[in-house]
Amino acid sequence: MKKVLVLLVGMIFVFSLTGLALAQAKPEKPAKPAEPAKPTEVAKPAEPAKPAEPPKPAEVAKPAEPAKPAVEAKKEPPKPVVYRLGGQVTAVDMVAKKITIAQNAVKKQKKVTLRVGKKAAGGMSAINVGDVVNVWVTDGTVTSLTKIF
Repeated sequence: MKKVLVLLVGMIFVFSLTGLALAQAKPEKPAKPAEPAKPTEVAKPAEPAKPAEPPKPAEVAKPAEPAKPAVEAKKEPPKPVVYRLGGQVTAVDMVAKKITIAQNAVKKQKKVTLRVGKKAAGGMSAINVGDVVNVWVTDGTVTSLTKIF
């Protein structure tokens, strides 16, 4: 039974290839008959030439103007980098308003020291070393500080 199935699939494959090889190109359309020639037009007599105009007096050259400084296109400031960071607090510095957070992943460990912004500084008093926190960081400054446990 398996041999018959293999033979049948092989035959279908061969017929599919030969069908492409035996395909004929479409017959070309017959060329259109040439259009009859048009009668030539009768040449008109040439018009008399116009008299030459007297030359104009030369204009006085103007002194070169000093180059104007190019107007610089106002560039928009780059968008601030905003991201969320979570981890365990390893150090809190109330005076300098800095917090150090350690992240422990399976293959990499990282410690980050960040400045705490004015809005997040109020919640900084409730944070102790060893607490797990989520922080929102904008351009290296903590904008939101949330204690998880």
